[in-house]
Amino acid sequence: MLFSKNYQNNCKVELPDGYLNGQSLGTLGEMRFGAKTMDDAGCGPLSIYNAMQYLNRPMPLPKIIRELEIYAAPLGARFGTSGLLMTIFLLRHHIRFRFAWRIKSIDRSKAGILLFWTKRPVFSGGHFVFYKKEEDGRIAVYNRYSNRDSVYRFSSMREVVPQSRVCMVFALK
Repeated sequence: MLFSKNYQNNCKVELPDGYLNGQSLGTLGEMRFGAKTMDDAGCGPLSIYNAMQYLNRPMPLPKIIRELEIYAAPLGARFGTSGLLMTIFLLRHHIRFRFAWRIKSIDRSKAGILLFWTKRPVFSGGHFVFYKKEEDGRIAVYNRYSNRDSVYRFSSMREVVPQSRVCMVFALK
């Protein structure tokens, strides 16, 4: 079965500790997710991995990928992770969250997973990122760009993405 083969291969990949960025870079980009690679469709698993790090409930990325392949990646992840189906993962792991769609309510959250349209709403692809508020009040965004390993920092969520491109937010409690 594809999922178990992916899992076995993904378990062989060595990853650094802590938060991850750059789903397209190095061995991270070569990990399998459904019928695709993390390079093509891995922003969902990466955002969950980073959220689990934030919640002090670290979980191996291969295990996250395997669960998302089963519950949240229709058609073998050819279109990535479904935002609605990602809810199943969060509920199964008893992760407390609330949905948010407005910039003001997103700004009030301390951390979360943001799904936004990469260009024009509905007519472009979606991209998941993990964000968290830092002690200085700035917002750190992980995997903002899939081909860079930098953490991007912004003074407000409006700088991260315009309101018109927000698709869904899981604001962690």
